[in-house]
Amino acid sequence: MTTRQGNTPYTRILSSLLTVPVVALGMVAASSAPAAAATRSTIVSIAQDELGDSSRNHEASSKCNFYTGYMRDWKPSSGCPSSDGVQWRQSDWCADFAEYVWMKAGVSDAAKGDGNTITGWAESFREYGVKHGTWHSRGSGYTPQPGDAIVFDWGGDGGIDHVGLVRSANSSTVYTIEGNTDNGRIASHSRSRSSGDIVGYSSPVGVDDSEPMIGNSVTGDSYADLLAVDSGGKMMLYSNNFARDNGQPYTGSTPREVGHGWAASTRVIPADVTGDGFTDLLAVDSAGKMMLYSNNFARDNGQPYTGGTPREVGHGWAASTRIIPADVTGDGFTDLLAVDSAGKMMLYSNNFARDNGQPYTGGTPREVGHGWAASTRIIPADVTGDGFTDLLAVDSGGKMMLYSNNFARDNGQPFTGGTPREVGHGWAASTRIIPADVTGDGFTDLLAVDSAGKMMLYSNNFVRDNGQPFTGGTPREVGHGWAASTRILV
Repeated sequence: MTTRQGNTPYTRILSSLLTVPVVALGMVAASSAPAAAATRSTIVSIAQDELGDSSRNHEASSKCNFYTGYMRDWKPSSGCPSSDGVQWRQSDWCADFAEYVWMKAGVSDAAKGDGNTITGWAESFREYGVKHGTWHSRGSGYTPQPGDAIVFDWGGDGGIDHVGLVRSANSSTVYTIEGNTDNGRIASHSRSRSSGDIVGYSSPVGVDDSEPMIGNSVTGDSYADLLAVDSGGKMMLYSNNFARDNGQPYTGSTPREVGHGWAASTRVIPADVTGDGFTDLLAVDSAGKMMLYSNNFARDNGQPYTGGTPREVGHGWAASTRIIPADVTGDGFTDLLAVDSAGKMMLYSNNFARDNGQPYTGGTPREVGHGWAASTRIIPADVTGDGFTDLLAVDSGGKMMLYSNNFARDNGQPFTGGTPREVGHGWAASTRIIPADVTGDGFTDLLAVDSAGKMMLYSNNFVRDNGQPFTGGTPREVGHGWAASTRILV
């Protein structure tokens, strides 16, 4: 039985090992604190942290739960436990969970007590959106955004029975994190956007919508495209929109040339350096000079890497045999990871806006790990879908290990948030493993290319697949003839 208060029902390509180049100036301390204004990525990150906190991501008994205890200290507490200095209390608690996350993220009008528009009732989230002009009904054509509240009417009687938070959405599906679901737990769900159970969405007031996009691509639609470079240096664009192309990536249009002369570069690194959601390119020549080729597909009329004169953004990279593009800090600007021959990993952070357009100069490079020399491949991929790039390490036997990263949760120490764990084996047979969010759901998939040039898609939705990435369906062929490409970039 449900009540009106809550409910009881739910990047890139690699080369190979590196010494530290000279590019950085000054010292900037890492910070895990959210910005003054709430951001959508912060809301989602906090919700996912709560989802993973086994000490309180569930009710105890008789609807005793942490979130009601934290938000409403007058609720009954008989027989309820305590944790983290909070007396748990009894109530349906989906709204308390959603408001707790918004409050911790810094959303205005989300606070302890019932003196605000938002109360312990799920209905209050619709009232909040109506009051502030941020309410969007399901049929309005609005695309739900990360951090929005999503409200439900299970009975079809016009009342609001349940509320959750939007993690991400595509054209057909909205992915959520919800409290007091799945028998009194916090859980993730994927729901059809056309479902009659969904009433609509309320966007949080004061959220910083100017934060850089997460999930970049050449064309900027968050579906990973591919750039193929042949031995003559010609670059071809294979565009992808998984929704538009009925789940057949790289088939939506004829591949087209978007550049030439790339054979002179010893490395070409795809990276959203400028943080606008469009993949830029970093080219390193034999002398170690790094050049930035910026891309804004919309601004440049669909001609990527033509929007300005390429410019030098670093030097001293010739000694580096592995340069890994990864948004380690989760701010939407691609950082670089460098691994030396001894296996030491250095982080070169980037925030293009903060650093006045001078990437990789915002602080002294710092060590963020060691022991990586044993890995034959290190693959940057946001496996968990929280906006922070994780790492997949493959050894010579083909075993794949996941090193998760949440820079905010882990106090600026990436890849230390949990014990590395095996997430696959048999990868030694693949000549290339390409991390790419092919399906556009915010979780990095993998494309594996064999020696004959056949490309297989291993899809990933960490939420849908209960934390077991690349197991959500049978791998399937999505292309062939890729052996002729000397480089495949995302």
